[in-house]
Amino acid sequence: MPPTRRRPTDDELLDAACAVFAETGYRAASMEAVAHRANSTKPTLYAHFGSKAELFRRLFHREAAIMRAALLPVYATLPGRPLREMVEVALGAAVRYGIEHPDGVRVVGAAINGGEPEPELGRELLETLIEAIAGVVDETLRREGRDPGALGRMLAAMMWGAAIEASRTGPTVEMATPELVQWQITYIVGGLEATLARVLAGGRPPLAAGPALADPA
Repeated sequence: MPPTRRRPTDDELLDAACAVFAETGYRAASMEAVAHRANSTKPTLYAHFGSKAELFRRLFHREAAIMRAALLPVYATLPGRPLREMVEVALGAAVRYGIEHPDGVRVVGAAINGGEPEPELGRELLETLIEAIAGVVDETLRREGRDPGALGRMLAAMMWGAAIEASRTGPTVEMATPELVQWQITYIVGGLEATLARVLAGGRPPLAAGPALADPA
């Protein structure tokens, strides 16, 4: 009698789906490709999830939960830090997470960019992550005597846009030495500094270590 094939768990099927969706995108991915990656069958995949859309939805919820569990505790350590340190810590955590979880970040990033089914899932996650940072930035600017206005949210949104792009195009796990990752973070923080220096009305840019940047003639 031939050996009975072990029935895969939901997580094993989601792992396979994560790899396939990350490689090809949602529209090009097929249930057959996911089943093959999982060393399973299409009927088994449909028995677990019912449809490709539901498979993606379940995968997104899993990857979003993993991301929140990794990043929100880091954001909870931000209050009381100088603003530049706050940005480096928050951005560094996001970039490093993306390098360590490239497939999950591609799946989540695709939903955030609205290119997949039910894009509101991505918007809700991004809103949670932005607000977690924006509130702390607002509090810090007020402590420094500044009216934050929309700067907290703008900074948080810029950080997350930069982090998603850095994770997508940055070093792979095999290449990601601590030095390369830190250079990448330093480069992005420098860009944020230059942008905010133009947005703030006079005075010392809130992230800059030195004097305010002068506007070009």
